[in-house]
Amino acid sequence: MGSDDNDPNEAMAQFERRARDLLRAQQEAFLAAVTAWRERASKGALVWPSGPTGLSPKPEELAEASYAFAAKLLADQSRFMEELSNAMTTEEKHKD
Repeated sequence: MGSDDNDPNEAMAQFERRARDLLRAQQEAFLAAVTAWRERASKGALVWPSGPTGLSPKPEELAEASYAFAAKLLADQSRFMEELSNAMTTEEKHKD
């Protein structure tokens, strides 16, 4: 085992790298599936389901919704980290 095994900063960095790698892998798998589906659909093997006009979200709308969701997750994580930091401080710091 290396000298960084007990370093909390290195442990957090390693967790973040693994989480981002996992997310990227999921995104790549999803994109590959969508690409394969679109290729089959363009050959007539699959047909896009028809529904009421105007109800399907456009790609731009999906992207905006994804960014809005990510912003909410970041805000939640920021709030959590602030509360965790406050919970971990000593009472002497809170008496200011």
